[in-house]
Amino acid sequence: MKAIKQELAKNVLLHFPNMAEPFYVATDASNHGIGAVLFQKIKGKDCIISFMARALSKSERNYSTTKRELLGIVFALQKFHPYLWSNPFTIYTDHKALTYLNTQKLANTMMLNWFDVLMDYQFDIIHLPGIENVLPDQLSRLFTPDEHLEGDKIEDAKDSKIKTGKLYTHDKRCIFHVRVLNREPTDVITPPEEERPKELERAHMTIGHAGAEHIVRYLRREGIYWTNLPQDAVEMVKKCPDCQKYNITRKGYHPLRPIYAYIPGDHWAIDLASFNKTSTKGNNFLLVMVDVCTRFCILRALPNKHSDTIVEALVQVFCDFGIPRVLQSDNGREFKNTIMKKLVESLGVHHRFTTPYHPRANGIAERWVQSATDVIRKKIEGAGNDWDYYVPSTQLELNMRVAKRLNTPPFSLMFARDMNAYRDYRKNGATSSKPMSHDELVERLQYMQGIVFPALKEKVEAYNQAMTDKFNSTHKLIDFPEQSHVMVRVQSRGSKLAPAFEGPYTVLRKTEGGTYVLQDETGALMPRDYVPSELKLISQDEVVPIDELYELEAIINHRGKPGRRQYLVRWKGYGPEDDQWLDPDAFTDPAFIMQYWNRRNEKEENSPEIDENGKTVIRKRKAKGDEQNVRRSKRVKRSSA
Repeated sequence: MKAIKQELAKNVLLHFPNMAEPFYVATDASNHGIGAVLFQKIKGKDCIISFMARALSKSERNYSTTKRELLGIVFALQKFHPYLWSNPFTIYTDHKALTYLNTQKLANTMMLNWFDVLMDYQFDIIHLPGIENVLPDQLSRLFTPDEHLEGDKIEDAKDSKIKTGKLYTHDKRCIFHVRVLNREPTDVITPPEEERPKELERAHMTIGHAGAEHIVRYLRREGIYWTNLPQDAVEMVKKCPDCQKYNITRKGYHPLRPIYAYIPGDHWAIDLASFNKTSTKGNNFLLVMVDVCTRFCILRALPNKHSDTIVEALVQVFCDFGIPRVLQSDNGREFKNTIMKKLVESLGVHHRFTTPYHPRANGIAERWVQSATDVIRKKIEGAGNDWDYYVPSTQLELNMRVAKRLNTPPFSLMFARDMNAYRDYRKNGATSSKPMSHDELVERLQYMQGIVFPALKEKVEAYNQAMTDKFNSTHKLIDFPEQSHVMVRVQSRGSKLAPAFEGPYTVLRKTEGGTYVLQDETGALMPRDYVPSELKLISQDEVVPIDELYELEAIINHRGKPGRRQYLVRWKGYGPEDDQWLDPDAFTDPAFIMQYWNRRNEKEENSPEIDENGKTVIRKRKAKGDEQNVRRSKRVKRSSA
């Protein structure tokens, strides 16, 4: 088998058919497959046009030898039909196959179908003994028995010099369905363990900071491989400082934590919307309040989002619906200010703030903001100045919708009754029934509190659990261990060339809400907590100890051409005599170099390419004003200015 494969790889060359010359077909069958060759004899040379072969099915393996030979002929005619039909040709095979077909007294449907196929062609049969029918015989034996597949795979993996692969595929009715033989390097070098990191880094840099899969392909093509190469490549990419800053990884999430409220008016979620249009009444913003229990919403048009304006609107709602226990909002200045703090403290309301840059944490309000603005946009019919005219009707219509979560309109749950239908109540018989007595009102209240809301609680919990399971099954859930090192996603990038991540930072702990408290290399806490989708885990090997870090005051000069530039830096707390020339790979954040070139009034696109060089020895640290600090490592050799 190996010998025939090698001979095929060396000598077989497929030719285009010459329609002026006759065609020849050679077929053969083995216990496990059938094969066929289409060729022409031109100037005394066999010109191969196509090979065809397939494995026999379980039932076909039970055929007799002559029946399998006949199947091979039919298979060849069907595959080579575009060239053979209406053209006389010659078949080289065991003639006993056709004898077998003609001597069957009771032919079944399959045999009759085969007979019809043969009758469509004009051909001569030439008997060719199996020992001389080499190519079709080998093609039919390409398909190894199932019980031997594993052994063949191991054998081929060890010393096979040839790999099969599909070259191209056309319509099944055509014969241009060819399997070719491609060579691979046979000599594989396994470098010593201490040299493997250098090989990985070399490949990573050579192919432009590509990922682990590309690194493995590149090294294998060079004939370099070892047992844990894929895993080592993944770890190497994780340690690359530039990949840490620029590679956008799939976001990680923590499991959903649904918000529950079981009594109407206990928990309100609030947010602001804007149409970027001042109405004729002078309003610019839309305050959206959603009751977490019933999903009842309140909409208020506001002239501005000053803290006193927001507080005044909230006080009006609290006076109408009662003081809540919990008020939930984002970290906007309109909600997080001194006046709001005094309001919630005086009323005893627990004001919860969501994690910054994480809108999903206030998803209830965000969803109703979207619904309210969508309805209003559809109503204004292009007259944007009239948007606040439709706010009251939009509120009513949203509260009439049957919520999927509750299967009940929010209005009915909030007021324990159905909303009056649109009808003329002035007509006779349209008036409501007699007023409810005091005892009946008390009984209805007890019914709502004792039956309706507990049942609602069970329904909401079941719905939330189903949604949580669905979310967790389709999202990558990730947990960052304490003292692990992470990069933080940059929320506002100055340009497309700016890094997507900054860091590294150390995970101090995980909060009850699923966010993470981080600290920088000095041990100082970061000003806010971070959700998993903002973080990316990195290797700990690239974190520089604090005693090896110094602060950068400014970049004051440069030298060299693009690709070979160096920058003269001045360290904070040191004099000019300590200025040092550094390569671009000394900076973990290219923003400092970009800032230097911007100060020199050079275009950003003419800035040096430095994002393919970095090795983490300097750490970004923000300072007051426009100045920024950088950390340096003592591992950077000091050179003369």
